[in-house]
Amino acid sequence: MTTSTTTSWWATSYPDRYYAYANTTVTLGDDPTVGWVDVAMFSSAPAWLPAASDMIALTDTEWSARSLVNQIIKDGKVQTYVPETTAATTASTTTATTSTAS
Repeated sequence: MTTSTTTSWWATSYPDRYYAYANTTVTLGDDPTVGWVDVAMFSSAPAWLPAASDMIALTDTEWSARSLVNQIIKDGKVQTYVPETTAATTASTTTATTSTAS
Protein backbone atom coordinates (compact mmCIF):
# COMPACT_ATOMS: atom_id res chain seq x y z
CA MET A 1 0.00 0.00 0.00
CA THR A 2 1.32 3.45 -0.94
CA THR A 3 0.70 6.45 1.26
CA SER A 4 0.67 9.85 -0.40
CA THR A 5 1.53 12.96 1.48
CA THR A 6 -0.19 16.15 0.46
CA THR A 7 1.77 19.31 1.03
CA SER A 8 -0.10 22.56 1.62
CA TRP A 9 0.29 25.21 -1.12
CA TRP A 10 2.05 27.53 1.32
CA ALA A 11 4.56 25.04 2.73
CA THR A 12 7.34 25.90 0.28
CA SER A 13 6.83 29.64 -0.15
CA TYR A 14 5.69 30.36 3.41
CA PRO A 15 7.72 28.30 5.88
CA ASP A 16 5.63 29.61 8.80
CA ARG A 17 1.87 29.60 9.17
CA TYR A 18 1.37 32.97 10.87
CA TYR A 19 2.65 36.37 9.74
CA ALA A 20 2.38 40.09 10.42
CA TYR A 21 2.74 42.50 7.50
CA ALA A 22 2.81 46.27 7.02
CA ASN A 23 -0.63 47.57 6.05
CA THR A 24 0.48 50.78 4.34
CA THR A 25 -3.09 51.87 3.52
CA VAL A 26 -3.75 52.60 7.22
CA THR A 27 -1.13 54.29 9.38
CA LEU A 28 -0.74 55.47 12.95
CA GLY A 29 1.64 58.39 13.09
CA ASP A 30 3.97 57.72 10.19
CA ASP A 31 4.03 53.96 10.65
CA PRO A 32 1.93 51.31 8.88
CA THR A 33 -0.56 49.36 10.94
CA VAL A 34 -0.24 45.61 11.27
CA GLY A 35 -2.04 43.17 9.02
CA TRP A 36 -2.28 39.67 10.47
CA VAL A 37 -2.45 36.59 8.27
CA ASP A 38 -2.80 32.86 8.82
CA VAL A 39 -1.73 31.57 5.40
CA ALA A 40 -3.29 28.16 6.07
CA MET A 41 -6.78 29.67 5.90
CA PHE A 42 -6.52 30.15 2.12
CA SER A 43 -6.93 27.35 -0.42
CA SER A 44 -4.39 29.14 -2.64
CA ALA A 45 -2.28 32.28 -2.38
CA PRO A 46 -4.38 35.45 -2.61
CA ALA A 47 -3.02 38.09 -5.01
CA TRP A 48 -2.51 40.64 -2.21
CA LEU A 49 -0.41 38.34 0.01
CA PRO A 50 3.17 39.65 0.34
CA ALA A 51 6.12 37.31 -0.01
CA ALA A 52 7.15 35.63 3.24
CA SER A 53 10.42 37.58 3.16
CA ASP A 54 8.41 40.84 3.25
CA MET A 55 6.52 39.82 6.40
CA ILE A 56 7.35 39.03 10.01
CA ALA A 57 6.98 35.33 10.83
CA LEU A 58 5.19 34.59 14.11
CA THR A 59 5.28 31.55 16.35
CA ASP A 60 2.07 29.93 17.60
CA THR A 61 2.60 31.68 20.94
CA GLU A 62 3.13 35.10 19.32
CA TRP A 63 0.03 34.59 17.14
CA SER A 64 -2.10 33.67 20.16
CA ALA A 65 -0.79 36.64 22.18
CA ARG A 66 -1.15 39.29 19.46
CA SER A 67 -3.00 42.51 20.18
CA LEU A 68 -5.47 43.87 17.66
CA VAL A 69 -5.44 47.47 18.88
CA ASN A 70 -2.88 50.20 18.01
CA GLN A 71 -0.33 47.82 16.50
CA ILE A 72 2.26 49.14 14.04
CA ILE A 73 5.25 47.84 12.16
CA LYS A 74 8.32 49.85 13.18
CA ASP A 75 11.99 48.95 12.91
CA GLY A 76 11.02 45.57 11.44
CA LYS A 77 8.97 44.58 14.51
CA VAL A 78 5.37 44.60 15.67
CA GLN A 79 5.00 47.32 18.29
CA THR A 80 2.22 49.11 20.12
CA TYR A 81 1.71 52.64 18.81
CA VAL A 82 2.29 55.33 21.41
CA PRO A 83 1.51 58.87 20.24
CA GLU A 84 4.35 61.31 20.65
CA THR A 85 3.82 63.96 23.31
CA THR A 86 4.57 67.42 22.01
CA ALA A 87 5.50 70.45 24.09
CA ALA A 88 2.22 72.16 23.07
CA THR A 89 0.14 69.17 24.22
CA THR A 90 2.03 68.99 27.50
CA ALA A 91 1.65 72.75 28.08
CA SER A 92 -2.10 72.75 27.37
CA THR A 93 -2.63 69.70 29.59
CA THR A 94 -0.66 71.35 32.40
CA THR A 95 -2.66 74.58 32.02
CA ALA A 96 -5.97 72.69 32.04
CA THR A 97 -4.95 70.72 35.11
CA THR A 98 -3.77 73.87 36.91
CA SER A 99 -6.95 75.76 35.96
CA THR A 100 -9.26 73.05 37.29
CA ALA A 101 -7.24 72.62 40.47
CA SER A 102 -7.71 76.26 41.57
